[in-house]
Amino acid sequence: MKVLLIGGLGFIGRHLISTLAGSVDLSILSRTPQADAMKFDASTGGSQPKLIVGDVTDIARMIEIIIKEGPDVVVHLAALTGLTKCQNNQSNAFSTNVFGTYNVIMGCVASNAKLIFVSSREVYGNAKSASEDAPLLPNNIYGVTKLLAERLVLWAAERHGLDYTILRLTNVYGPGGDQYNIQAMIKTALSSGVITILGGEQQLNLVYVDDVAEIIKKCLSSPETSRQIFNVGSRDTLTVEQIVERLESRMKIPLIIERKSMRHGETLTCELNLGKIERVLGKFPWTSFEDGLEKTLRWYQPAT
Repeated sequence: MKVLLIGGLGFIGRHLISTLAGSVDLSILSRTPQADAMKFDASTGGSQPKLIVGDVTDIARMIEIIIKEGPDVVVHLAALTGLTKCQNNQSNAFSTNVFGTYNVIMGCVASNAKLIFVSSREVYGNAKSASEDAPLLPNNIYGVTKLLAERLVLWAAERHGLDYTILRLTNVYGPGGDQYNIQAMIKTALSSGVITILGGEQQLNLVYVDDVAEIIKKCLSSPETSRQIFNVGSRDTLTVEQIVERLESRMKIPLIIERKSMRHGETLTCELNLGKIERVLGKFPWTSFEDGLEKTLRWYQPAT
């Protein structure tokens, strides 16, 4: 099977590369120049995926690349993420997350490739036990752009016969991805001894990054996932305060906790119903937060 991974040098992408190594004919598209991109080779177990430089906002380039590569499946991970980053760079958020997704879709249509589109829990806004058919009411720019991108995927399926799977991820954590939630807290704590809590009562459903990679791998070859939308999360939902308490108890350094106001537009609670994905793909051994946190801390702080 030929797989083109778009945005493959990001947090999830690097773990997915390792998960897929040796099982598929893998190509990776990134904006990163190839000289820098070669740094990821250690995560592939010696395998050498093909590296392609390109930007999803360039429609002609996207269509050219996807047609030339002729993948069976395109996994689309490229996005501008983060609530603050999207709020402060709204034009870039729409250009990358919406128009960029349209460009990838058109490449998939032209080459008759299946698209696995990685979306977000943010399309629901504040929700409790949300199933895939729950109302979609995003409360921030990031969620709006992901919702619009999903709509484009569904439009292309109806208009052009696009085969697709949409995965709505909760809060992904694990080794790497230093700018995201738990990893950012650990990095800051190790460098300065400070953890900053913005609000604290927000509830995060936490899914370990390698679990996400395994789910994507299953979707590559499972016909049951075609033209379907799935929630991807875990059994672990904690408040930010509870997460920081777990970090305090495990990090072997003195920590100062700073408290500041919650960011505007932040989702207070979004717990997803995982019944559909487990019915289709079978019961999945989700990594517990205790185990995932331990693995993450060992990666950042080997002596922990």
